[in-house]
Amino acid sequence: MKSRDMAYVNPKNGRNTARVSVAGLLARILSVALLPAALAHGQEYPNKTIRIIVGFPPGGITDVYARSLANQLQAKLKNPVVVENRPGGGGLVAADAIIKSAPDGYTLTHIVPSTVTKVFVKDPPFDVFKSMQLIASVWIGPLVLTTNTQVPASTLREFVELVKANPGKFNYGSTNGVNFMPMALFVSLAGLQMQPIEYKGAAQINSALLTNEIQAQFSAYQSVASVMGTGKLRPLAFTGNQRMAILPDVPTTSELGYPAMNLQTIGTIMAPAGVPGPVAAKLQAAFREIVASPETEKMLRENGRPLNVNTDELMKLLREEIAAWEAAAKVAGFRPQ
Repeated sequence: MKSRDMAYVNPKNGRNTARVSVAGLLARILSVALLPAALAHGQEYPNKTIRIIVGFPPGGITDVYARSLANQLQAKLKNPVVVENRPGGGGLVAADAIIKSAPDGYTLTHIVPSTVTKVFVKDPPFDVFKSMQLIASVWIGPLVLTTNTQVPASTLREFVELVKANPGKFNYGSTNGVNFMPMALFVSLAGLQMQPIEYKGAAQINSALLTNEIQAQFSAYQSVASVMGTGKLRPLAFTGNQRMAILPDVPTTSELGYPAMNLQTIGTIMAPAGVPGPVAAKLQAAFREIVASPETEKMLRENGRPLNVNTDELMKLLREEIAAWEAAAKVAGFRPQ
C-alpha cells in the first residue's frame, strides 16, 4: 500500500510548498520521541553487574589483564564488574557466549579477535566483526624469538649463520598457528633448514627449549618471560618495528632485515553487536582513561605495550594484523584444524 502524502499550505500565500509522506512524518516524530529514552539509557547505565568474559582459565595473562581492567572499570563507573572465565576452543566458547548475550553493555569480553577468525579456526561459526562490536583497544603484543644458552649464538645474525652452517641439525617447536607460523615464516625468509617438532602447548615447548631438544622458538613474550628471567633463555629479536620497553636492547625483526615478520597480536574489549550508542560511548570513554592510567600502562609494558586508539583506527590495525597472519599462513603452509 502506498503511503499518503500530506500537503503543507503556506498561510501567507495559500500555496503548497512541500509534500511529506505520512510514513516519513511518523518516522520523524517517532525518532524525536525516542531520543530522550535513548539518552536516558546512557545516563542510567550501568545499574547492574557488568561481566567481562575471558576465553581462558584463571591465572593466564589474558585473565590477569581482564581482572585489572575490571577492577578499574568498577571504580570508574561505581558499579560492580566481574570476570567470568569460559575456557575452550581457543576462545570460541567465550566468543559464542558473547554473541548470544543481549547487546546492552552488561556483557563484554577481553579478546584477541584474530584468534577466532578463519586464519586460526577452520570454518568459524561466526564473523567476529559482524557478530560483535569493538569497544576499546587495550594492548599490542609482539612475539619474541628465543634460543637457549647452550646454542652458541648471542645475536640473530649469529644464529642464522650457525644454522646455515649446520643444515637440518636444529629444531623448533610447533603447537598451534601462533607458535608454528612465525618460526616457519622466519625459516623460509632466512633460507634455513630446521625441523619442526610438535608439542601440546607452550609449557612443553619451553621445557624442550630449556633441555635443548629444540634450539629456537617464537613465542608470546608473556609465555617465556618467567623462564627468561632465570637466564637460561636468550632473546634474539622481537617481531614488529618497535622495541619493547622492558627489553630495550633487544632489536626488532624489522631492524634486522625481516620486515615481513611483523606478526603481533592485539588485545581488545568487545561486546555483542548492537550496543546502544550512549552506552557504547560511556564504555569507550571509560576504557580510554583506564588504558591511559599509570597502573595499566605499567602492567601492559611488562608484556607488550598499551594500545589506546579509537575504534576506527583499531579496526584498521586489526585488518592489518589479520592480513599479516594470513600471509604467514601461506608461506608456512598452515591450515587450521
